Amino acid sequence: MDRRMTRRSFLGKVSVTMAGVVVAACAPRPAPTPEQARPAETTAPAATAVPEATPPPAKVERQKVTFTMYGHPGLIEQMVPLFNETHPEVEVVFERSEGQGYWEKLTAAVAAGSAWDCFRGGPNQALGWGPKGLVADIMPFLEMDTTYPASDYLPGVIDAFAVEKRVYGLPAWCLTMWLFYNKRMFDEAGLPYPSKDTTWDEYVAMAKALTKTGPDGRVIQYGSNGWDWWQFPIAQLVWSNGGCFFYSDDMSRVCMDDPKTVEALQDIADLIHVHKTSPNPAIPSASPVGLLSDNVATEANGDYMPWDNKDVFLEKYEYLDATLCPTRNGNRVNIYWPDPLLINASSRVKEAAYKWISWFSADPDSIAIQCKVVFPVTKRAYEDPDVAARWLIPPRPKGMIDLALEHARNARLWKVELHIGDIENAFWGEIGRLWNNEATAEEVCRAITEQANEAMSKPVQ
Repeated sequence: MDRRMTRRSFLGKVSVTMAGVVVAACAPRPAPTPEQARPAETTAPAATAVPEATPPPAKVERQKVTFTMYGHPGLIEQMVPLFNETHPEVEVVFERSEGQGYWEKLTAAVAAGSAWDCFRGGPNQALGWGPKGLVADIMPFLEMDTTYPASDYLPGVIDAFAVEKRVYGLPAWCLTMWLFYNKRMFDEAGLPYPSKDTTWDEYVAMAKALTKTGPDGRVIQYGSNGWDWWQFPIAQLVWSNGGCFFYSDDMSRVCMDDPKTVEALQDIADLIHVHKTSPNPAIPSASPVGLLSDNVATEANGDYMPWDNKDVFLEKYEYLDATLCPTRNGNRVNIYWPDPLLINASSRVKEAAYKWISWFSADPDSIAIQCKVVFPVTKRAYEDPDVAARWLIPPRPKGMIDLALEHARNARLWKVELHIGDIENAFWGEIGRLWNNEATAEEVCRAITEQANEAMSKPVQ
Protein backbone atom coordinates (compact mmCIF):
# COMPACT_ATOMS: atom_id res chain seq x y z
CA MET A 1 0.00 0.00 0.00
CA ASP A 2 1.21 3.45 -0.84
CA ARG A 3 2.16 6.59 0.98
CA ARG A 4 0.09 9.55 2.03
CA MET A 5 -1.79 10.45 -1.11
CA THR A 6 -2.90 6.84 -1.58
CA ARG A 7 -3.90 6.60 2.06
CA ARG A 8 -5.94 9.74 1.86
CA SER A 9 -7.79 8.42 -1.14
CA PHE A 10 -8.20 5.17 0.75
CA LEU A 11 -11.13 6.60 2.70
CA GLY A 12 -12.79 8.03 -0.39
CA LYS A 13 -15.59 10.61 -0.54
CA VAL A 14 -19.14 9.94 0.46
CA SER A 15 -21.34 10.37 -2.65
CA VAL A 16 -24.46 1.72 -4.77
CA THR A 17 -26.75 -5.76 -8.15
CA MET A 18 -27.40 -8.51 -9.75
CA ALA A 19 -27.82 -12.30 -9.65
CA GLY A 20 -30.88 -14.42 -9.43
CA VAL A 21 -32.16 -17.79 -8.58
CA VAL A 22 -33.02 -20.20 -11.34
CA VAL A 23 -35.76 -22.64 -10.45
CA ALA A 24 -35.80 -26.01 -12.14
CA ALA A 25 -38.93 -28.12 -12.50
CA CYS A 26 -39.41 -31.84 -12.85
CA ALA A 27 -40.72 -33.18 -16.16
CA PRO A 28 -44.39 -34.36 -16.08
CA ARG A 29 -45.11 -38.11 -15.89
CA PRO A 30 -45.89 -39.59 -19.37
CA ALA A 31 -49.57 -40.36 -20.17
CA PRO A 32 -50.57 -44.12 -20.32
CA THR A 33 -50.81 -45.83 -23.69
CA PRO A 34 -54.11 -47.43 -24.79
CA GLU A 35 -52.77 -50.89 -23.93
CA GLN A 36 -51.90 -49.73 -20.46
CA ALA A 37 -55.31 -48.12 -20.03
CA ARG A 38 -57.31 -51.31 -21.04
CA PRO A 39 -58.82 -53.16 -17.99
CA ALA A 40 -57.20 -56.50 -17.13
CA GLU A 41 -59.04 -59.77 -17.96
CA THR A 42 -60.94 -61.11 -14.97
CA THR A 43 -59.62 -64.63 -15.50
CA ALA A 44 -55.96 -63.65 -15.62
CA PRO A 45 -53.85 -63.12 -12.52
CA ALA A 46 -52.99 -59.51 -11.80
CA ALA A 47 -49.56 -58.47 -12.96
CA THR A 48 -47.02 -57.40 -10.36
CA ALA A 49 -46.68 -53.62 -10.47
CA VAL A 50 -43.22 -52.28 -11.30
CA PRO A 51 -42.41 -49.13 -9.33
CA GLU A 52 -41.71 -46.15 -11.50
CA ALA A 53 -38.22 -44.70 -11.31
CA THR A 54 -38.02 -41.62 -9.08
CA PRO A 55 -36.86 -38.66 -11.11
CA PRO A 56 -33.58 -37.11 -9.93
CA PRO A 57 -33.92 -34.04 -7.74
CA ALA A 58 -33.84 -30.74 -9.50
CA LYS A 59 -30.35 -29.29 -9.69
CA VAL A 60 -30.01 -26.24 -7.45
CA GLU A 61 -28.53 -23.34 -9.34
CA ARG A 62 -25.63 -21.64 -7.56
CA GLN A 63 -26.27 -18.05 -6.60
CA LYS A 64 -23.73 -15.84 -8.29
CA VAL A 65 -22.27 -13.03 -6.20
CA THR A 66 -20.35 -10.30 -7.99
CA PHE A 67 -17.50 -8.73 -6.01
CA THR A 68 -14.79 -6.15 -6.58
CA MET A 69 -11.94 -4.62 -4.62
CA TYR A 70 -8.40 -3.39 -5.00
CA GLY A 71 -5.40 -4.46 -2.92
CA HIS A 72 -4.37 -7.84 -1.51
CA PRO A 73 -2.24 -8.47 -4.62
CA GLY A 74 -2.28 -12.13 -5.66
CA LEU A 75 -4.30 -13.16 -2.59
CA ILE A 76 -7.95 -12.63 -3.55
CA GLU A 77 -7.24 -14.76 -6.61
CA GLN A 78 -6.48 -17.62 -4.19
CA MET A 79 -9.39 -16.93 -1.85
CA VAL A 80 -12.23 -16.87 -4.38
CA PRO A 81 -11.57 -20.38 -5.80
CA LEU A 82 -11.18 -21.80 -2.29
CA PHE A 83 -14.50 -20.32 -1.18
CA ASN A 84 -16.27 -21.51 -4.33
CA GLU A 85 -14.95 -25.04 -3.85
CA THR A 86 -16.22 -25.23 -0.27
CA HIS A 87 -19.56 -23.46 -0.80
CA PRO A 88 -21.45 -25.25 -3.59
CA GLU A 89 -24.51 -23.03 -3.13
CA VAL A 90 -22.61 -19.79 -3.89
CA GLU A 91 -20.32 -18.73 -6.72
CA VAL A 92 -18.29 -15.57 -6.23
CA VAL A 93 -17.42 -13.80 -9.47
CA PHE A 94 -14.47 -11.51 -8.78
CA GLU A 95 -13.50 -8.42 -10.75
CA ARG A 96 -10.18 -6.90 -9.72
CA SER A 97 -10.09 -3.12 -9.54
CA GLU A 98 -7.06 -0.85 -9.44
CA GLY A 99 -6.46 1.42 -6.49
CA GLN A 100 -6.05 4.48 -8.70
CA GLY A 101 -9.53 5.81 -9.39
CA TYR A 102 -11.26 3.05 -7.40
CA TRP A 103 -13.46 5.33 -5.30
CA GLU A 104 -14.59 7.33 -8.32
CA LYS A 105 -15.40 4.08 -10.15
CA LEU A 106 -17.31 2.71 -7.17
CA THR A 107 -19.22 5.92 -6.56
CA ALA A 108 -20.27 6.11 -10.20
CA ALA A 109 -21.46 2.48 -10.23
CA VAL A 110 -23.46 2.93 -7.04
CA ALA A 111 -25.07 6.11 -8.32
CA ALA A 112 -25.97 4.39 -11.60
CA GLY A 113 -27.45 1.35 -9.87
CA SER A 114 -24.97 -0.95 -11.58
CA ALA A 115 -22.64 -1.75 -8.69
CA TRP A 116 -21.48 -5.23 -7.69
CA ASP A 117 -23.33 -7.34 -5.11
CA CYS A 118 -20.58 -6.60 -2.62
CA PHE A 119 -17.37 -4.62 -2.66
CA ARG A 120 -14.54 -3.16 -0.65
CA GLY A 121 -15.53 0.06 1.03
CA GLY A 122 -14.23 2.39 3.68
CA PRO A 123 -15.67 4.07 6.77
CA ASN A 124 -16.91 6.96 4.63
CA GLN A 125 -18.89 4.69 2.34
CA ALA A 126 -20.33 2.55 5.15
CA LEU A 127 -21.42 5.49 7.28
CA GLY A 128 -22.39 7.78 4.43
CA TRP A 129 -24.12 5.41 2.03
CA GLY A 130 -25.77 3.17 4.63
CA PRO A 131 -28.28 5.67 6.01
CA LYS A 132 -29.11 6.70 2.44
CA GLY A 133 -30.18 3.15 1.62
CA LEU A 134 -27.34 2.47 -0.79
CA VAL A 135 -25.63 -0.32 1.18
CA ALA A 136 -27.38 -3.02 3.17
CA ASP A 137 -27.74 -3.31 6.93
CA ILE A 138 -26.02 -6.60 7.80
CA MET A 139 -27.19 -6.73 11.42
CA PRO A 140 -29.96 -9.29 10.63
CA PHE A 141 -27.33 -11.63 9.16
CA LEU A 142 -24.94 -11.11 12.07
CA GLU A 143 -27.66 -11.89 14.60
CA MET A 144 -28.40 -15.20 12.85
CA ASP A 145 -24.76 -16.14 12.22
CA THR A 146 -23.63 -19.13 14.28
CA THR A 147 -20.59 -19.89 12.12
CA TYR A 148 -18.89 -16.50 12.50
CA PRO A 149 -20.82 -14.79 15.32
CA ALA A 150 -20.24 -11.18 16.26
CA SER A 151 -18.63 -12.31 19.51
CA ASP A 152 -15.70 -13.73 17.50
CA TYR A 153 -14.58 -10.26 16.39
CA LEU A 154 -12.22 -7.87 18.14
CA PRO A 155 -14.08 -5.72 20.69
CA GLY A 156 -15.73 -2.72 19.06
CA VAL A 157 -14.63 -3.44 15.51
CA ILE A 158 -18.16 -4.08 14.20
CA ASP A 159 -19.44 -0.92 15.90
CA ALA A 160 -17.05 1.11 13.73
CA PHE A 161 -19.58 0.81 10.90
CA ALA A 162 -22.79 1.17 12.91
CA VAL A 163 -25.32 3.99 12.73
CA GLU A 164 -28.29 3.86 15.08
CA LYS A 165 -28.06 0.11 15.67
CA ARG A 166 -27.71 -0.67 11.98
CA VAL A 167 -24.40 -2.08 10.72
CA TYR A 168 -23.48 -1.09 7.18
CA GLY A 169 -20.19 -2.93 6.74
CA LEU A 170 -18.44 -6.06 7.95
CA PRO A 171 -14.84 -5.47 9.06
CA ALA A 172 -12.57 -7.59 6.90
CA TRP A 173 -9.11 -6.63 8.14
CA CYS A 174 -7.21 -4.01 10.12
CA LEU A 175 -4.21 -1.91 9.21
CA THR A 176 -1.72 -1.43 12.05
CA MET A 177 1.38 0.67 12.66
CA TRP A 178 4.92 -0.60 13.33
CA LEU A 179 8.45 0.73 13.61
CA PHE A 180 10.63 -0.89 10.95
CA TYR A 181 14.40 -0.66 11.16
CA ASN A 182 17.62 -1.58 9.36
CA LYS A 183 19.76 -3.75 11.64
CA ARG A 184 22.92 -3.19 9.60
CA MET A 185 22.78 0.54 10.20
CA PHE A 186 22.37 0.02 13.94
CA ASP A 187 25.26 -2.46 13.97
CA GLU A 188 27.52 -0.05 12.07
CA ALA A 189 26.69 2.71 14.55
CA GLY A 190 27.17 0.39 17.55
CA LEU A 191 23.63 1.05 18.74
CA PRO A 192 21.14 -1.42 20.28
CA TYR A 193 18.09 -2.15 18.17
CA PRO A 194 14.83 -0.42 19.08
CA SER A 195 12.50 -2.59 21.13
CA LYS A 196 9.03 -2.59 22.60
CA ASP A 197 10.50 -0.71 25.58
CA THR A 198 12.02 2.15 23.55
CA THR A 199 10.76 5.58 24.63
CA TRP A 200 10.20 8.53 22.28
CA ASP A 201 13.21 10.40 23.69
CA GLU A 202 15.39 7.32 23.20
CA TYR A 203 14.06 6.99 19.68
CA VAL A 204 14.94 10.60 18.82
CA ALA A 205 18.47 10.04 20.16
CA MET A 206 18.80 6.94 17.96
CA ALA A 207 17.55 8.82 14.91
CA LYS A 208 20.05 11.63 15.45
CA ALA A 209 22.95 9.19 15.84
CA LEU A 210 21.93 7.30 12.68
CA THR A 211 21.57 10.35 10.42
CA LYS A 212 24.55 10.87 8.09
CA THR A 213 25.51 13.66 5.73
CA GLY A 214 27.78 13.58 2.70
CA PRO A 215 30.74 15.87 1.86
CA ASP A 216 28.34 18.44 0.40
CA GLY A 217 26.29 18.56 3.58
CA ARG A 218 23.31 16.72 2.12
CA VAL A 219 21.76 13.92 4.14
CA ILE A 220 22.66 10.52 2.70
CA GLN A 221 21.10 8.43 5.48
CA TYR A 222 18.06 9.46 7.51
CA GLY A 223 17.56 8.21 11.04
CA SER A 224 13.75 8.48 10.89
CA ASN A 225 11.03 8.47 8.27
CA GLY A 226 7.29 8.10 7.76
CA TRP A 227 5.77 9.90 10.74
CA ASP A 228 4.27 12.72 8.67
CA TRP A 229 2.90 10.65 5.76
CA TRP A 230 -0.78 10.50 6.77
CA GLN A 231 -3.22 10.25 9.70
CA PHE A 232 -2.19 6.71 10.58
CA PRO A 233 1.26 7.26 12.21
CA ILE A 234 0.19 10.67 13.53
CA ALA A 235 -2.79 9.19 15.40
CA GLN A 236 -0.54 6.43 16.74
CA LEU A 237 1.79 9.01 18.31
CA VAL A 238 -0.95 11.40 19.48
CA TRP A 239 -2.98 8.68 21.20
CA SER A 240 0.11 7.26 22.89
CA ASN A 241 0.81 10.77 24.18
CA GLY A 242 -2.71 10.98 25.65
CA GLY A 243 -3.92 13.48 23.06
CA CYS A 244 -7.03 13.81 20.89
CA PHE A 245 -7.14 12.80 17.21
CA PHE A 246 -9.57 13.85 15.65
CA TYR A 247 -12.47 13.47 18.05
CA SER A 248 -13.30 13.69 21.72
CA ASP A 249 -14.05 10.32 23.34
CA ASP A 250 -17.78 10.69 22.70
CA MET A 251 -17.08 11.86 19.12
CA SER A 252 -19.23 14.94 19.65
CA ARG A 253 -16.52 17.43 18.70
CA VAL A 254 -13.03 17.79 17.24
CA CYS A 255 -10.37 18.54 19.87
CA MET A 256 -7.13 18.73 17.93
CA ASP A 257 -6.17 21.79 20.03
CA ASP A 258 -5.56 19.48 23.01
CA PRO A 259 -2.08 20.34 24.41
CA LYS A 260 -1.05 16.69 24.22
CA THR A 261 -1.98 16.63 20.54
CA VAL A 262 -0.04 19.83 19.91
CA GLU A 263 3.00 18.39 21.69
CA ALA A 264 3.02 15.17 19.63
CA LEU A 265 2.60 16.97 16.30
CA GLN A 266 5.35 19.43 17.15
CA ASP A 267 7.64 16.49 17.96
CA ILE A 268 7.04 15.08 14.48
CA ALA A 269 7.78 18.46 12.91
CA ASP A 270 10.96 18.71 14.98
CA LEU A 271 12.25 15.48 13.44
CA ILE A 272 12.15 17.33 10.12
CA HIS A 273 13.25 20.87 10.99
CA VAL A 274 15.09 20.73 14.32
CA HIS A 275 16.80 17.35 14.49
CA LYS A 276 16.82 16.99 10.69
CA THR A 277 16.52 13.21 10.98
CA SER A 278 13.47 12.94 8.66
CA PRO A 279 13.20 14.06 5.02
CA ASN A 280 11.89 17.56 4.44
CA PRO A 281 8.72 17.36 2.30
CA ALA A 282 9.41 20.86 1.02
CA ILE A 283 12.70 19.67 -0.52
CA PRO A 284 11.98 16.75 -2.86
CA SER A 285 14.74 14.18 -3.09
CA ALA A 286 16.34 13.35 -6.42
CA SER A 287 16.09 9.62 -5.59
CA PRO A 288 13.68 7.49 -3.52
CA VAL A 289 14.03 7.76 0.25
CA GLY A 290 12.83 4.90 2.40
CA LEU A 291 13.61 1.78 4.36
CA LEU A 292 13.59 -0.38 1.24
CA SER A 293 15.99 2.01 -0.50
CA ASP A 294 18.58 1.38 2.23
CA ASN A 295 18.92 5.08 3.07
CA VAL A 296 16.63 5.17 6.13
CA ALA A 297 17.44 3.59 9.49
CA THR A 298 13.92 3.58 10.99
CA GLU A 299 10.52 4.02 9.40
CA ALA A 300 7.00 4.25 10.79
CA ASN A 301 4.90 2.19 8.39
CA GLY A 302 2.00 -0.23 8.18
CA ASP A 303 2.01 -3.98 8.66
CA TYR A 304 1.07 -4.33 4.97
CA MET A 305 4.45 -3.01 3.79
CA PRO A 306 6.37 -6.33 3.74
CA TRP A 307 3.82 -8.18 1.59
CA ASP A 308 3.20 -5.22 -0.70
CA ASN A 309 6.93 -5.25 -1.37
CA LYS A 310 7.54 -8.93 -0.73
CA ASP A 311 10.24 -9.58 -3.34
CA VAL A 312 12.39 -6.70 -2.10
CA PHE A 313 11.61 -7.36 1.56
CA LEU A 314 12.53 -11.03 1.32
CA GLU A 315 15.77 -10.09 -0.42
CA LYS A 316 16.62 -7.87 2.56
CA TYR A 317 14.91 -10.04 5.18
CA GLU A 318 18.16 -10.82 7.01
CA TYR A 319 18.70 -7.20 8.05
CA LEU A 320 15.21 -5.66 8.16
CA ASP A 321 13.03 -6.05 11.24
CA ALA A 322 10.17 -4.37 13.09
CA THR A 323 9.06 -3.66 16.62
CA LEU A 324 6.33 -1.75 18.45
CA CYS A 325 6.25 2.02 18.06
CA PRO A 326 7.94 4.07 20.82
CA THR A 327 6.14 4.75 24.07
CA ARG A 328 5.16 8.21 25.27
CA ASN A 329 5.40 8.74 29.02
CA GLY A 330 5.25 4.99 29.50
CA ASN A 331 2.14 4.58 27.33
CA ARG A 332 1.52 3.03 23.95
CA VAL A 333 -1.77 2.88 22.07
CA ASN A 334 -1.72 0.90 18.84
CA ILE A 335 -4.03 2.17 16.13
CA TYR A 336 -6.17 -0.45 14.36
CA TRP A 337 -7.76 0.88 11.20
CA PRO A 338 -10.59 -1.49 10.16
CA ASP A 339 -11.70 -1.73 6.55
CA PRO A 340 -15.18 -3.05 5.69
CA LEU A 341 -16.76 -5.08 2.94
CA LEU A 342 -20.19 -3.71 1.97
CA ILE A 343 -23.26 -5.33 0.45
CA ASN A 344 -25.16 -3.45 -2.23
CA ALA A 345 -28.66 -2.61 -1.00
CA SER A 346 -29.97 -3.40 -4.50
CA SER A 347 -28.46 -6.89 -4.58
CA ARG A 348 -30.88 -9.81 -5.00
CA VAL A 349 -28.45 -12.20 -3.32
CA LYS A 350 -27.69 -10.44 -0.06
CA GLU A 351 -27.62 -13.65 2.00
CA ALA A 352 -25.19 -15.28 -0.40
CA ALA A 353 -23.09 -12.12 -0.42
CA TYR A 354 -22.99 -12.18 3.38
CA LYS A 355 -21.77 -15.79 3.32
CA TRP A 356 -18.85 -14.64 1.18
CA ILE A 357 -17.86 -11.56 3.17
CA SER A 358 -18.20 -13.31 6.55
CA TRP A 359 -15.99 -16.16 5.33
CA PHE A 360 -13.57 -13.56 3.98
CA SER A 361 -13.39 -11.77 7.35
CA ALA A 362 -13.42 -14.59 9.88
CA ASP A 363 -12.64 -18.04 8.49
CA PRO A 364 -9.19 -19.41 9.42
CA ASP A 365 -8.62 -20.53 5.81
CA SER A 366 -9.27 -16.99 4.61
CA ILE A 367 -7.13 -15.47 7.37
CA ALA A 368 -4.24 -17.76 6.40
CA ILE A 369 -4.28 -16.17 2.93
CA GLN A 370 -5.41 -12.55 3.23
CA CYS A 371 -3.60 -11.83 6.48
CA LYS A 372 -0.25 -12.27 4.84
CA VAL A 373 -0.72 -8.58 4.02
CA VAL A 374 -3.04 -7.18 6.74
CA PHE A 375 -3.99 -7.90 10.34
CA PRO A 376 -7.12 -9.99 11.14
CA VAL A 377 -10.28 -8.80 12.88
CA THR A 378 -11.06 -11.90 14.98
CA LYS A 379 -9.80 -12.67 18.47
CA ARG A 380 -9.09 -16.28 17.55
CA ALA A 381 -6.59 -15.24 14.91
CA TYR A 382 -4.34 -13.84 17.64
CA GLU A 383 -5.11 -16.12 20.56
CA ASP A 384 -5.19 -19.54 18.87
CA PRO A 385 -1.57 -20.55 18.17
CA ASP A 386 -2.61 -22.83 15.30
CA VAL A 387 -4.46 -20.03 13.51
CA ALA A 388 -1.77 -17.43 14.28
CA ALA A 389 0.94 -19.69 12.88
CA ARG A 390 -0.78 -19.68 9.48
CA TRP A 391 -0.65 -15.91 8.92
CA LEU A 392 2.29 -14.75 11.02
CA ILE A 393 4.91 -15.87 8.50
CA PRO A 394 7.58 -14.22 6.32
CA PRO A 395 7.85 -11.78 4.69
CA ARG A 396 6.49 -10.41 7.96
CA PRO A 397 9.64 -9.59 9.98
CA LYS A 398 10.49 -11.65 13.03
CA GLY A 399 9.73 -8.84 15.48
CA MET A 400 6.23 -8.43 14.09
CA ILE A 401 5.61 -12.17 14.29
CA ASP A 402 6.78 -12.30 17.91
CA LEU A 403 4.88 -9.20 19.07
CA ALA A 404 1.57 -9.47 17.18
CA LEU A 405 -0.45 -10.68 20.18
CA GLU A 406 0.98 -8.01 22.49
CA HIS A 407 0.33 -5.42 19.79
CA ALA A 408 -3.35 -6.42 19.59
CA ARG A 409 -3.79 -6.22 23.35
CA ASN A 410 -3.16 -2.46 23.19
CA ALA A 411 -5.37 -1.86 20.16
CA ARG A 412 -7.52 1.24 19.72
CA LEU A 413 -9.89 1.24 16.78
CA TRP A 414 -10.02 4.11 14.32
CA LYS A 415 -13.60 5.36 14.31
CA VAL A 416 -15.19 8.25 12.45
CA GLU A 417 -18.62 9.83 12.05
CA LEU A 418 -20.50 11.35 9.14
CA HIS A 419 -18.57 14.65 9.02
CA ILE A 420 -15.24 12.88 8.47
CA GLY A 421 -14.86 14.17 4.91
CA ASP A 422 -15.03 17.81 6.06
CA ILE A 423 -12.76 17.09 9.01
CA GLU A 424 -10.13 15.52 6.78
CA ASN A 425 -10.31 18.48 4.42
CA ALA A 426 -9.59 20.79 7.34
CA PHE A 427 -6.73 18.59 8.51
CA TRP A 428 -5.00 18.27 5.15
CA GLY A 429 -5.58 21.91 4.37
CA GLU A 430 -3.59 22.96 7.43
CA ILE A 431 -1.09 20.22 8.35
CA GLY A 432 1.19 20.99 5.40
CA ARG A 433 1.95 24.38 6.97
CA LEU A 434 3.47 22.54 9.94
CA TRP A 435 5.48 20.09 7.87
CA ASN A 436 6.77 22.98 5.72
CA ASN A 437 7.73 24.97 8.82
CA GLU A 438 5.29 27.77 7.97
CA ALA A 439 3.38 27.56 11.26
CA THR A 440 3.66 26.00 14.71
CA ALA A 441 1.77 22.92 15.80
CA GLU A 442 -0.33 25.06 18.13
CA GLU A 443 -1.40 27.37 15.29
CA VAL A 444 -2.19 24.49 12.95
CA CYS A 445 -4.10 22.49 15.55
CA ARG A 446 -6.18 25.52 16.49
CA ALA A 447 -7.10 26.13 12.85
CA ILE A 448 -8.02 22.49 12.26
CA THR A 449 -10.19 22.44 15.38
CA GLU A 450 -12.07 25.62 14.47
CA GLN A 451 -12.75 24.57 10.88
CA ALA A 452 -13.72 21.01 11.76
CA ASN A 453 -16.09 21.99 14.56
CA GLU A 454 -17.77 24.52 12.30
CA ALA A 455 -18.34 21.68 9.83
CA MET A 456 -19.69 19.44 12.60
CA SER A 457 -22.23 22.08 13.56
CA LYS A 458 -23.96 21.71 10.19
CA PRO A 459 -26.14 18.84 8.96
CA VAL A 460 -24.47 16.26 6.77
CA GLN A 461 -25.42 16.75 3.13
